[in-house]
Amino acid sequence: MLARFMLTRLQVHSGVCMLINRGKSFKRYLDYSSVPTLDETDLEEQFIRGSGPGGQATNKTNNAVLLKHKPTGLIVKCHESRSQSENRIRAREILVTKLDNLLNKERSIEAQIHVLEEKHKNRKDYKKKKLNEMKQAFREREGLT
Repeated sequence: MLARFMLTRLQVHSGVCMLINRGKSFKRYLDYSSVPTLDETDLEEQFIRGSGPGGQATNKTNNAVLLKHKPTGLIVKCHESRSQSENRIRAREILVTKLDNLLNKERSIEAQIHVLEEKHKNRKDYKKKKLNEMKQAFREREGLT
């Protein structure tokens, strides 16, 4: 199904979604049970010409992918790579993410990651504030200020 895996992207492989290496180990805290799976019969795929820089290579090749999910009407256009097969894979990844956000809202993978990153940031800010307070108390106690 999907041959290549790319870092920091939601990926689908035989109905199982996984998040690979976000730098922080959030993977074990995420709930993947409600991530939708793509049924190929629900997809309408077109190969179109891309736009943007690239000159003749862009103007003559149909390597951009337009993917439509029939039940929801979601449309994804992907022209990130010069390779049609890579664009097909990436378009499906984007579509799964958009479907997850549409159907699961606050239980989607992106929303869960956002909540975990916020908690991590708040914890870091609290520790930094606490350390600064301790440093200030030390300076006052030692008469350094």
